[in-house]
Order: sequence, then C-alpha cells, then structure tokens
Amino acid sequence: MNEPKARPRRKRTAAATTPDAVEIAMDVAAGAAPSEAAMAVLRSQARLLDHQGVLARNEIFRNRIRSIRDIAIAAVVVAFVVALGAVVWSASRASGLVIQPFTVPPELVEDGLDGRAVAALFQDELIRLDVTTDSARPPASFRNDWSEGITVEVEAGGLSLTDTYRALVRWLGRETYVSGGLSRTPDGLELVVRSSAGTAVTVQGPVGRPGELMRRAAEQLYERTQPYRYAIYLSTITPALPAGREREALEDRSRAILTALLSSPSETERLWGYNGLQARGRVSAREAIPILQGGLEIDPEHPLLLFNLAHQSSLLGRDEAALLAAQRAARSLSSHRSLVKISTNRQTSLPKMTHAMLAELQGDWTQALEVRTEGMSEIQDVFWGDNARRRLGIIIALYRPSEALALNARLNLEEGTDFYRLTFIPPMFPRAEAAARMDQWPQALAALEAFETEVAPNLSPRTNAARATFVWPRLAYARARTGDLAGAQALIEATPLDCYLCVRVRARIAELAGDRAGADRWSAEARRQGPSLPFAFAERGQMLMARGDIAGAIDFYEQAVERGPRWADPQKYWGDALMAQGDEAGAIRKYRAAAERAPRWGALHLAWGRALEAEGRRDQAREKYAEAARMDLSAADRAEVVRRLGAWRQR
Repeated sequence: MNEPKARPRRKRTAAATTPDAVEIAMDVAAGAAPSEAAMAVLRSQARLLDHQGVLARNEIFRNRIRSIRDIAIAAVVVAFVVALGAVVWSASRASGLVIQPFTVPPELVEDGLDGRAVAALFQDELIRLDVTTDSARPPASFRNDWSEGITVEVEAGGLSLTDTYRALVRWLGRETYVSGGLSRTPDGLELVVRSSAGTAVTVQGPVGRPGELMRRAAEQLYERTQPYRYAIYLSTITPALPAGREREALEDRSRAILTALLSSPSETERLWGYNGLQARGRVSAREAIPILQGGLEIDPEHPLLLFNLAHQSSLLGRDEAALLAAQRAARSLSSHRSLVKISTNRQTSLPKMTHAMLAELQGDWTQALEVRTEGMSEIQDVFWGDNARRRLGIIIALYRPSEALALNARLNLEEGTDFYRLTFIPPMFPRAEAAARMDQWPQALAALEAFETEVAPNLSPRTNAARATFVWPRLAYARARTGDLAGAQALIEATPLDCYLCVRVRARIAELAGDRAGADRWSAEARRQGPSLPFAFAERGQMLMARGDIAGAIDFYEQAVERGPRWADPQKYWGDALMAQGDEAGAIRKYRAAAERAPRWGALHLAWGRALEAEGRRDQAREKYAEAARMDLSAADRAEVVRRLGAWRQR
C-alpha cells in the first residue's frame, strides 16, 4: 500500500512568517501536527473571538437598555400628553354656574353680611329655582348649562394646581360666571347682578329684607339666562296657587316666554318651546297636538315629543294614533342617539312609560302591570306620581278587583282628601272598574257619578276636556247597565265621534237597547277607527255570540287575538264559543292560554272547570272550581261555584 504523499508546504515570504488559519487547517487535514506557532495563532484567535463575543453581548445589552429607556420616556410623554389632553378636555366640557363674592358696603360687612355671605344667599335662591324646575330637557341642550351645579367661588392665595385648572376652565370651559354688588340707596338697598352671558339685573328693596332682593334677582337672572327652565318653573308652581290674577299672570308669563322661543334661530330652542307650550295646563289636548306636530317637523323622531303626542292622542280617545305614536317613540328610545335627547332622569322613566302605554293599548295588562309596578318602586319623577298609582289600581281591578280596592283604600289614607282636587285619576276610577268587573253596576255608577260631582269642577282645562272621552263613555255604559237607557244615550251622544272608546260604547248601548242596526253601524266605525286595536273586535264577537252567531263570533275573537295576543279576554271568549259548539278540548286550550295572561281571573277558572267537567275530568274540574272560589267573582258566578262544589261534597 502506498503511503500518502505529504502535501508540499507553501513557502512563506518574509512578510508572512506566521501561519494563518487556512494553512493550519490544511496541515491538520493532511495529518500533520500543528506547530507551536500555529497553536499560538489558534489560541490568539480564540481569545479574540471570546473578546468579540463579550463586546457583542455588551452591545446587545446596552441596546436593550437604550430601547427600554426610550420606551419608558415615550410612555411618560404619552401619559403626560394623555393626562394633559384629559385635563384640557375636562376643562372644555366644564359647565355650571360660579358665583363670585359680591361687593358689599363696609357697614353691611360689619353687620356680618360680607361678599361671600351675599353670594351664598343668592346661590340658595338659584338652587331653589333649579330644584323646583322639573324638566325633561337635557342640560347639554342649553347654551348656558348649569347641570354641574351652582357654586360660590372660593378665593385662593398663591398659585396652585386648582388655580391653574380654574384658569383653564375659564379659558376653555362653558361655565357661567355671576358677579354682583349690594349697595345702599336713599330708599334702601340696590342689588346689581351680572353674568358672563351678558345679562344684567338690578333690583331694589328695603334695608331689612335682603332675602327678598335675592329672590327677585335670582328669578330675573334665571328667566334671562334660562328662559325655557324659568317657563317650566312657572308652570310647575302655578297649579298650587289659588285661582286669581297672580296665577293667571304667571301662566301668561310662562306662555309668553315659550312663545318667544318659537322665533329663536336655534332649532333646539324652537323644539323645546313647542314641547313646553303643549304641556301647559291651560292648553287642551286638541290644542296640544298641532303644537307637538310643529316640534316634530324639526325632529320627527324626538322620543319625548312622540310620547307626548301619544299621550295627548290618548286623552282625545284617538287610540290608533296613540298606538302609532307610542310605537315610534319606542323605536326612537331604543337608539342611544335619540335617548340622549332627554334628561338623564327621563332616560329610565320614559321608556317604561312608553312600554306601559303600548301594553295597555294592546290589552297586555300583565306586561303593563309589571312595568308600572317596577317603575313605581324604582323611579321618582312626575311620570310615576299619584296618577300612576291610581292607574295601577285600575289595571289590577280588571282581574283582581278586591286587591285593587285594598290598594285604593291604602292610597286614600296616604294622600288624604286634597288628592281629589289634584289629579285626574282619583279613587273613584279604580272603584268603578272593580265594581264593573264583578257586575256590580250600581256601585260602578255611584263611583263615576261621585267623580262628576266631587272632582270634575276642580279640574284644569286640559283634564276637564278629557272627561268627554275618558269618563262619560264609562258613565253612560254604567247608566245603561242599571236600566237608564235614556240617560245613557243622552250622555253618549255628547261624546266626540272621533273617540274610539266613545264609539265602542255607542255600539254597546245600542245593542242593549235592541237597536242592532245601530250597534252594527257603530261597531264597524269603531273597527275603522282602531284597525290595529283588539277591543272593538272582541266586543263585536260578544254581540254576535249573544245573537247566537257562534261562527261569526269566533271569527272576531280570532281577529282580536291577532291584534292583542297578550290580552286574556278574547281567549276566554273564544273558549266560551267553542264550549257552545261542544268542543270542550278546544275550549280548554283557549282557557289555558287566557290563564297565562290572567292567572287570577275568577270567571275564567269557573269556565275552565265547566269545560273539564263536560269532558269527564271531574277531579280537575273540582280543582278549578276550588281555585275560582278563592278569587273575585260576580254574585252569580260565586253562587254557581258554591253550588258545584256543594254537589261534589254530597257525592
């Protein structure tokens, strides 16, 4: 075997006597041991590489430190900019009224009435006005917004962060500043008040009554800087005043202020001017509707104007128009963009009131009761006052009359007799509804007649006008049911022809009088006026049922259920019609559906028991009779329940 040839060594020049890394590698590859010089080179190269690695690692570490430092500096800068921006934004959004200490003559200061004391007295009067004014208008819609409060400025010494912020607010914010001075005159005292909005008020009075000066000056400043709120304030206090010149003068002043707003270049001021005008007590519902329509031309989807339109339409008995307006209001209130068009306290109450109104217009009394009960426990404002509590009693009376009467008695103790003069829904209405549901028509008639004699003479023009659409139809029907057909017909003829309830009652009275042609005509008119409402359809079914036209009655009950799927009555009537046809199973299904909507309706459970008994399910029938016995029943129904349960005991 041949020996491997030794690789010839490369000659080194004088300039390159030290082997390089390539040569050393070639020697090693050829099997030659590296020389001492070569090993020195390798060790030197290794040290160099280690040193370079350390340098590289140090540089990486330094770069990381620099990056962290840069990020930290950037974060601090960003945080500072954000904080500064937040402060600037907060200052730019600041609102409210700041009262600066007033100038006061030395002799008054000696009496303890210095500048801060006078400013505090003025502050008290402004706060009184602001608290008394119950408005649905959001504070942000006012050019001079006091929503963040009315404060007296505190003079601070030196420079502080608070002083700096106050200076920024003055520069960027929307606060209104009030200053003034109290001085002596030959006749007493003179108070001059100026606002940063350019308003100046001067009032004079006797020396011993500075509080009176403050009150007058505060009202004048309130009127000039917050005209809408001042008009609402006047509308708030006038109902409690006795009839006379003072009350009329304040009502006229309120109307004049609101009327002037209709000429404002601001659409917002004009819109709220329309809303304020329609809410005045001396404006009837018929007058209010075109006023509201003027506001809706500015903002067709304003939730408060739509709700008020629904309410005023309901007062006129135009229930179809009320339903359509309430549906529009509900859609508008579902949008945050529309919800912020009303004050914060109304953003909770108005949706509930709208949903309650929608439920009542469609016969969903369970939902209406739930919403109103929830609102009564959670909300404290004008929407949930005494009228709302009486309305709650009326709804309860539909299926649980004795419970409604108990609530009514409790409210009587809480409110006292003055309540009769202050509301359109006094105790008579729940009493009348409870009596009617138990076929106690003399008692229902007496309650409604009591309203006419005790309450009606003291009503405002607006609520008095609603008597013809709300009270008279009920009173007329109660007269007809107690045998006074002539009195019933005379009263119902005095009601408007565009009133849904009035036309429905015309049909029912005609049917009681044996005038079937008249009943048919008025029933058709009621269905024409309320094509989306269930009540006239169910009442037409009742007429046909009494005439023996069971198939025709069922057709109208079905239409009523389509329009009021959560209303129990047509379900129950439909079950009665099926029973008359011998369809007990079908009747039971309808009774069960009705019970889901009115679980405490005694007459329903009695009818349900009859159907179960007819189908041979006697034990279940007995349970239904026992349940009915624990519920409210008319005298005739109670006698039947007692008889049927007694028959079971004898078996």
